[in-house]
Amino acid sequence: MTNYKAILLYHSKGNTTTQIAAICQCSRTTVLKVIKRATELNLQIPISDALSNRDLYFLLYPDRDRNEEYYLPSWSELDKDMLKRNFTKYRAWQKYCRVAKKLGLKAYGKSRFYDLYNDYFFVSNAASQECSGEVLAKIKYFEDGLEMIVNTCGTDSDPYRLFIEERNEWCKEMKLDKAKIW
Repeated sequence: MTNYKAILLYHSKGNTTTQIAAICQCSRTTVLKVIKRATELNLQIPISDALSNRDLYFLLYPDRDRNEEYYLPSWSELDKDMLKRNFTKYRAWQKYCRVAKKLGLKAYGKSRFYDLYNDYFFVSNAASQECSGEVLAKIKYFEDGLEMIVNTCGTDSDPYRLFIEERNEWCKEMKLDKAKIW
């Protein structure tokens, strides 16, 4: 799922749409649409931590709610099944399709089911929502690492200088302005 909070956060820090797309690992078109929609709604940036990415998505795009003719799986039931031996994501999708057919509803395709599955099981906690994607994880790594080095070694130490140099090199490689990220 696209990290809408990160898009708005990095936009508020003055990054270009190209930079935001690189950071959030999405298209420039997505970035432009999210910024335009947030501007239309007069959203206050930064977005509250109480608001999840999924909630923000439905706030930005209320008309994109779930299609009622599709069966939404019982994630708690699938969670129980996942504890069984050899019960894979693919087998969970197969079971979901059988249940949907019994209920006379449409079943999501495999890729859409996998997206929903990953959203439910892996993006449910706040930490993974904040750092979904390699680039955001790297930014978080630099934030946490710098704080740890400053607390343990201070700003006059060699580890601090090496870490800053590594961070600056990464920003240069990614064509990002470090002043607009941290």
